[in-house]
Amino acid sequence: MPTTQEMISMPANTFGIPAIALARARWDTGGGSQRLMAILRTPDNAAALRQLVVATNAMIALPLATMALCHYVLLDQLFSFRNANEKVVYSGIAGICVVQAVVVWFVVSAFREGPEPAPAAARPHAD
Repeated sequence: MPTTQEMISMPANTFGIPAIALARARWDTGGGSQRLMAILRTPDNAAALRQLVVATNAMIALPLATMALCHYVLLDQLFSFRNANEKVVYSGIAGICVVQAVVVWFVVSAFREGPEPAPAAARPHAD
């Protein structure tokens, strides 16, 4: 039986690919992580990262809260069910609807971001 190390080992030629080998070397020397943090700290990218974090948290918290609210509060007040399984199904459907709403919100807000302004050197001169 193969060991765990043998099961997760990479194929022999994987790190022979120059792009992968050089990226690994840059990352190990700190160039990758430092460059990534520098990119994320720029104002436009920080706003995009903040929006991604908010959307990710909303994708987790809002459906769970909706399912719990529907299951324990709303569905009992609005409908009568023959068994508890029906209540779980309708709570799940409500959670799925909230997930779709979060996805639509994220896509719409991403498209509302304006295009990046051109650098001053690349702008045409108005004469």
